[in-house]
Amino acid sequence: MVLGAVYYAIGGIAHYFGLTIFPFFVSELYVPYQDSIIALVCLIFVLLLLAVARDPIKNVDTLNVLILGVALASVFSILIIYKIDLASLGAPAKKLQTITEGIMGFIYLGLLLWLHPRRKI
Repeated sequence: MVLGAVYYAIGGIAHYFGLTIFPFFVSELYVPYQDSIIALVCLIFVLLLLAVARDPIKNVDTLNVLILGVALASVFSILIIYKIDLASLGAPAKKLQTITEGIMGFIYLGLLLWLHPRRKI
């Protein structure tokens, strides 16, 4: 979970300051208002991940919500490709970045599911 917190912290910092972690950053797509909201959501995700990481068994319900959140974020990353014509915005390379983000999210989702502390009944 700490790895996920680091991932979302880096993403939040990049969005807030208009930085890039990908070589095909398109500054025209940086919108301070939306990117600040994305950064806030990343911060909340980081805090929740770190709180659950302290005791995943005790916080299993919150962990399940986080797993759903990671799944939704990953699906939305992929769906953006179909909703937004990035080429018409002058950012055709952004498609590869979006796919990469979605795949990384699904890999993290798989790790969370694989390492999930299942309740014993």
